[in-house]
Amino acid sequence: REPRVVSLNKTGCGLGFNIVGGDGSEGIYISYILAGGTADVSGELYRGDQLLSVNGIDLTKATHEEAAHALKSADKTVTMVAQYKPEDYNRFEEKIQELREQMMNLSVSSGGSLLTSPENGLSNVRSLFDYDSYKDSGLPSNRSVTIHNTGLSFRYGDILHVINASDDEWWQARREGGRDSEEFGVVPAKQRVERKERARLKQVKFSQLRPSLIDTKESLNQVKRKKSLMFSRRFPFYKSKENLDDLSDHEISFHLNLYTKILLMPKWFTQPLVIKSHYETILSYETVVQKELKYTRPVVILGPFKDRINDDLIAEYPDKFGSCVPHTTRERRENEENGRDYHFVESREKMEADIQNHFFIEAGQYNENLYGTSVQSVKDVAEKNKHCILDVSGNAIKRLQVAGLWPIAIFIRPKSIEWLMELNKRLVEEQARKIFDRAVKQEQEFGEYFTSVVQGETIGDLHENVKRVIKEQSGPV
Repeated sequence: REPRVVSLNKTGCGLGFNIVGGDGSEGIYISYILAGGTADVSGELYRGDQLLSVNGIDLTKATHEEAAHALKSADKTVTMVAQYKPEDYNRFEEKIQELREQMMNLSVSSGGSLLTSPENGLSNVRSLFDYDSYKDSGLPSNRSVTIHNTGLSFRYGDILHVINASDDEWWQARREGGRDSEEFGVVPAKQRVERKERARLKQVKFSQLRPSLIDTKESLNQVKRKKSLMFSRRFPFYKSKENLDDLSDHEISFHLNLYTKILLMPKWFTQPLVIKSHYETILSYETVVQKELKYTRPVVILGPFKDRINDDLIAEYPDKFGSCVPHTTRERRENEENGRDYHFVESREKMEADIQNHFFIEAGQYNENLYGTSVQSVKDVAEKNKHCILDVSGNAIKRLQVAGLWPIAIFIRPKSIEWLMELNKRLVEEQARKIFDRAVKQEQEFGEYFTSVVQGETIGDLHENVKRVIKEQSGPV
């Protein structure tokens, strides 16, 4: 964690990060990295970095305004000295959160009425957890005849139109897509959800739970990897005849930084509502903006039994689902046809250049040959009015977003190790545990980007639930 020198070239969108601090002796910290922005593309700055200087200007004792001015007034090339200090940054964030809660308590004690003021700017939010109002004993009682106090249940990924968010404990909302009167009611506000989850976490051990709202303890590398991303979905890599899907993400990862360059608006452009505290990211809601998509969206299924369900979808509905043709630098074999089995690239240098130019969603190396899924190959399937079933790592999310491809990402959440062994009789306990742990890790790392989370008692249940989600998400949204 020694200080390091980072140089960035400004673009029309600036440097692509936000700063906080500078109001005392805490220093200036990077609080947010814009997905696809200059800082994100460089891969050299992280949330929790303290900026020590900018182009020779000392920021260790600078105010927020002085630091912002130094960054904005810098020439095209900005040279910074940064030092990764996640503990100091988290302590600073905790102080800010304490102030927020004090303001909230002051507002409540002053007798503010429940959900009676004009809405405060929130409109549509996506839920990042399941909520059953029938199990919530804390729902408010009627204080006004104008308040609709029926609790509104929702699932992970549901879009809620927040009608009134003036209260810090409860919001008044309507679930998008609902036709019945029961689709309108009261939901817990962001602050309430996150406060209750923090309180719960004080009483549990991370290693014994698979929480639904929180990312558990992360290593330094995980913190660096898990930068703030826009609302998105997870994609997979094409399942080739050489069993590339059996490789781990690390074995097939091709470490190139310059994948993303331009930030586009997704179908639901979002800013996650997140509070960071000592390696914990508590997710509640994220604001979203609707955008119509005029192409058939790719589909990604993550979690146990995803390969079986992917294969079943293509076999059962060949007119609705398809897979794209991957690219490779290896030599064509006698029985293979270019464009049918693979797109055979003329040289490794050509494919590496295409990767650097962001033509690929993801690429990897196997037996000294490169393999990759290109943006165009996914679009080719979509142009046939088919959902493209892909198989890439979660790190490809941003590259898909930047390419303007917004997949339907469905996560299959395993119920237990025993459930896995029941559905696959060939698994021994150690194998089932590894599958379960991997699924937990996937949800922790990419959960905020899933379109939906499904469960089921049988493979048939999972299949039907996946089809239901795809049907709900297939049309222009």
